[in-house]
Amino acid sequence: MHSLYNRAGEVIAYLHQNAIIHPDTLEVHGVVLGNCVFGPHAKLLGKFCHDKLYNTSGEMLAKKEQVSMSLPLSFNYTNSIAQSWKILTRIKDHVCPWVPEKDVWSRASFAEYLYV
Repeated sequence: MHSLYNRAGEVIAYLHQNAIIHPDTLEVHGVVLGNCVFGPHAKLLGKFCHDKLYNTSGEMLAKKEQVSMSLPLSFNYTNSIAQSWKILTRIKDHVCPWVPEKDVWSRASFAEYLYV
């Protein structure tokens, strides 16, 4: 599992087996399919490449930590897979537009993109 950080260096999510997991509730709030990132409502949020998550405008939303960490004991693998599949089955458009990688952070937070 890897941590995703915001511009302030705070952990905003975990990335485990292409699932974006909330750091407190350990629930799946998005998935990475190829390099496309989809939110809980199966809406395209952006792309994940070069260890950074970008919105569709190319602004950074999160950076991935290079060091992997172990999962908390309270993490439920079965529930995580079921939540990921729930998102995956709702994705209707698997084609992602070209996203230019910019070296600027988005003004909106990662959470704002997840819950739109």
